Amino acid sequence: MTVPLPSFYQPFQPTLTSQGQSHFGIDVQLLKPNEPLEGIVYAFVQVKVDQPTVYPIVPDGTNILFFSKCRESFGGTQAKILEVPLATPKGEYFGIWFYPGAIRHVFNVDLAEAKGCIHDLDYLQSPNSPELRFVHERIYEQDSFQGRALLCEHLLTLSLSKNSHFSKFVAYLSHALNLIYRAEGTLSVDALAAQVGCSARHLNRVFQLHIGASVKTFSQTIRMNCFLKRRSQRSEGVVLPALHHGIDLGFFDQSHLIKSFKKYGVHSLSPTASDFMSGFYNAK
Repeated sequence: MTVPLPSFYQPFQPTLTSQGQSHFGIDVQLLKPNEPLEGIVYAFVQVKVDQPTVYPIVPDGTNILFFSKCRESFGGTQAKILEVPLATPKGEYFGIWFYPGAIRHVFNVDLAEAKGCIHDLDYLQSPNSPELRFVHERIYEQDSFQGRALLCEHLLTLSLSKNSHFSKFVAYLSHALNLIYRAEGTLSVDALAAQVGCSARHLNRVFQLHIGASVKTFSQTIRMNCFLKRRSQRSEGVVLPALHHGIDLGFFDQSHLIKSFKKYGVHSLSPTASDFMSGFYNAK
C-alpha cells in the first residue's frame, strides 16, 4: 500500500540550487520515479564532482541511499546539518531519495535506531528484500543515469509486494504527514493528534518508528525547511529581513530565529561552505 503523500511537499536543499552547485563544483541531476513508487521515492539523484568537496545536507525529514563505486551508505533522519565528504576526484554518486516515512515500504528497519547517523547499506538488509543485496554492483554496470534509475525502480517495485509490516500504520502516518506539510510544521502535537484521531503518545510511537523523530521534532524540521525554501525564493534584487519569511511560521523575533539556526547546525557549516551560506542564512 502506498502512502499518498502530497505532491506539493518538495524537500529543499540549498546546495541543489544552481548557485550551490556552482560553488561546490558539483553537477546534480534528479529523475522522478514512475508508478508505483510515486509517494515513496522523491527522486533518483546523480551527483558528479570534479574535485573533493564537503557537501552539507540540510535536515528535511527524508532518507537517502548513496552509492559510489567504492561504497554505499544509508542516511538516517538528521536533526542537524550533515556534512558529507565527496572525496572521489571526478567521481559519480548515485542516490535513492525517499520521502519522509516511506523507506519502510522497502526495508523493515526501525528508523529511531538509525537517526542522526550514516550506516553501511548492510544495516538495511532484510530477508524480504533479497533483490537489493546486489544493487551496489549492478548500479555501476549501467552506463547512464536513466539506466541506473530504471534498475532501482525494478528492484524496489519487486520488494514492495513482499513487505506488509507497514500497512497497519498507513492511515495514521499518511494523514499526519499531510497535515504537517499543509501547515508547514506549525501544528502543535495535541492539535495534530486530535485531527488524526489518535493519542499524541501513539502518534509519537508511529513517528519514531517510521520517521526516526518525534512528531514535534519532525514538525520543527519541516518548519525550518519551509523557511529556508522561502529565503531561497525571495525576489531577485530585493533584500528582505529574514523574519519577513518566518513570522507566520512562528519565528517571532530574531533571537528565536538564530536559536533555531544553531539547533540545526546552520551556524556551524564547514569553512568550505561558509562563504556560500553566510548570505543565504544571515538572520540579520
